[in-house]
Amino acid sequence: MEKRYQKGCSGYWKFFLLLYLAGFGAGIVFTNLVWKYRLQDLEALTAFRFQTNLDTAGTGYLWYLIRKRCGSLLVWHVLGLTAVGSYAAAAGAVWAGFLGGILSAAAILQLGLTGIGLLAAASFPQAVLYAPAGLFYLSRISGMSARCREGIRITRKKYKEYLLACGAGISIILCGVMLEYYVNPYFVSMFFRA
Repeated sequence: MEKRYQKGCSGYWKFFLLLYLAGFGAGIVFTNLVWKYRLQDLEALTAFRFQTNLDTAGTGYLWYLIRKRCGSLLVWHVLGLTAVGSYAAAAGAVWAGFLGGILSAAAILQLGLTGIGLLAAASFPQAVLYAPAGLFYLSRISGMSARCREGIRITRKKYKEYLLACGAGISIILCGVMLEYYVNPYFVSMFFRA
């Protein structure tokens, strides 16, 4: 039983990547269907405009980012110890893809090719850490949840491994938050100056 679990756990990241891409496609289709019914134009990078009004040298914006990026991770971490953790992780991957698809399609529909550049500038460099850390984190949650669902005995050693793996995923996501807080504003401001 343990061998089957270890073999199956390695493919979880592919499954979550496919769920993310399915959600991404659904977000694009949704945006294209409702675009003509919008009441007003979306502001390009409203979050960046909000950020420029904040005191970015202070810690208020940093705590805002930590709450937004890490807010649901603890809930998923606990759900990973239950039989429903896999479903919650799958729903999270689809939802993240859906939101990414909406954001991408709205940027392109509103700004054309400039929207692609704006989206790339707004996503770099933190997305380089967010994407693999998110896939790793969701895979670990789903793997532990599968163990619970199949009735495999979970030893103290497995709990420690789970805590360490999830802690590593959260640490990488927090490094992405630091990049988003300190480095990303320079990329976005360079884009607006160009």
